[in-house]
Amino acid sequence: MRRGKPNDPGRRSRILQATLDVIRSGGISAASYRGIAEHAAVPLGSMTYYFPTLEGLILSALDATRVDLEPRYAAPLSEARTQADIVDALVEATIGATSPNLDDIRLYEEIRHYGARNAKVAAVLQAVEDDALVMLHRVLPTSTALAVNALLWGWWSHRLAHPDTELDEVAVRQAFGALVAIPAPGHPFHEKEHKHA
Repeated sequence: MRRGKPNDPGRRSRILQATLDVIRSGGISAASYRGIAEHAAVPLGSMTYYFPTLEGLILSALDATRVDLEPRYAAPLSEARTQADIVDALVEATIGATSPNLDDIRLYEEIRHYGARNAKVAAVLQAVEDDALVMLHRVLPTSTALAVNALLWGWWSHRLAHPDTELDEVAVRQAFGALVAIPAPGHPFHEKEHKHA
């Protein structure tokens, strides 16, 4: 005969989401077992069942942000057929429908800030960067992908620092356009585009 209450299959996910919510609002330093448990509406004792250490919980939550890149980068770029399509996808990721809101940008900045002092968080940050570059490299050569990624994150940081000032779409589009237009001989995407031009 089965004893005890059935396992809550969504509890682990709620804990991870609550951890991210707490970090968004108060930073990593505000994350505690008790505060996260209250936010997730789960028993305090269940926290250590799923995540034996607070550091492990925080790292798992931060690592979970990597899935955000799929709708921001991979999906739109996979549909790109021209350089103009690439620019459109990047503009959308910066200030359009697929761009992060300010709370998400605040979370990303917290990862960067904390990663400068914590090697394990820095590893998560590097994994996020690597994921982004893999997605960008499908349509851009490595050097251009690095520049585009840096510019995109820079635009996001600017939005957080100036929340009451909208970015100029024309300026954003021109900046990305200039980078995407850099000749990339040998790159499959660019070779294919020129072949069909």
